[in-house]
Amino acid sequence: MRLWTIVSRNLLIRRMRTALTVLGIAVGMMAVVALMGLAKGFENNWNQTLNARGTDAVVHRITTGNPIPGPFSQEIADEIAAMPGIESSGGVLSSLLRVDPLPMILTTSWEWESYIWEHLEVVEGRMQNGPNEQAALLGKTASQMLNKKVGDTIELVGAEVTICGIYESTSMVESSAILIPLPVMQSRTDNAGKVNFLNLRFEADIDKERGRELCKEIEARHAGLSASLASEAADHHSTTRAVKGMTLAVTILAMIVGLASVMNTMLMSVFERTVEIGVLRAIGWKAARIRKMILLEATLLGIVGGIVGVLFGFLARQILYLFPLIRGTIRIEIDLQAVVFTILFATFVGALSGLYPAIRASRMKPTVAFRHQ
Repeated sequence: MRLWTIVSRNLLIRRMRTALTVLGIAVGMMAVVALMGLAKGFENNWNQTLNARGTDAVVHRITTGNPIPGPFSQEIADEIAAMPGIESSGGVLSSLLRVDPLPMILTTSWEWESYIWEHLEVVEGRMQNGPNEQAALLGKTASQMLNKKVGDTIELVGAEVTICGIYESTSMVESSAILIPLPVMQSRTDNAGKVNFLNLRFEADIDKERGRELCKEIEARHAGLSASLASEAADHHSTTRAVKGMTLAVTILAMIVGLASVMNTMLMSVFERTVEIGVLRAIGWKAARIRKMILLEATLLGIVGGIVGVLFGFLARQILYLFPLIRGTIRIEIDLQAVVFTILFATFVGALSGLYPAIRASRMKPTVAFRHQ
């Protein structure tokens, strides 16, 4: 009898156990692939935002466990902006604020005369008339999420603000945000004279290597600040690090659960098929072929669990996208690399789980097996 025929028959005979084992692996793999997609999505969002602004480097306070870094003084920002090699700069103060009917939405503010405003395209209404006007611009996605239009009002930190315009941006983050002038944001959030991001544009003759040197120089002069090129900024952001840390933790947990699940299934299978294994040994099957059979079964469970887990990941993403707040602010980009890694990882978990049951089965003697009847 062909090996693959026996392997597939054994898995199909115990359909419920096989299905539960595959499901256990799949749930873990779904979490792994979804978190990898979340990290990738955030990284691309961050890069997209800085590219849209024409930013070469970004400076912020080193923060852990918070998607919005803590503020630092405008004086420090001005010192950095005055360094040789810096053509222009733009201070940014952002916060996640509750705006009815959403529990939170990104509310951001830019230094009034900075280059950051250049890329913005107001498609309805107008820009603020000056840095102190108590008016807000809404990104197109934000206006849809809040169901607001030009002339409506929103409540920001206990006071009403009129919506003066709707803007479009190639950045998903900016399109989902509320934009007010920096002095207004500083006064409303008790952050007078402070920013939490500083966008930098280098002079034309500054290449990538010199840009990295400038970033290191900024960090050396100002302890507690992180400075990085726009193309590398996502890796330095606390959210990226947090998501990658979660991905690693979930991957380890998925490995432990997968190992336990598959190993338990295969040990039970070996115990129940003691007589069958004895017959196979009696008709001439070598120990190596018995090991191969059990390993193939375990590996196949891992492969199927990985594939189902990836499909669950895509399904979970589509379900999450049904919620406007998530659809407008979070991107889960499950690329080919994440899919391949997840399936290969599940395959490895399955094969590793089958090692001990395979060795145990291959050492079974026919006489002992027949006595089990």
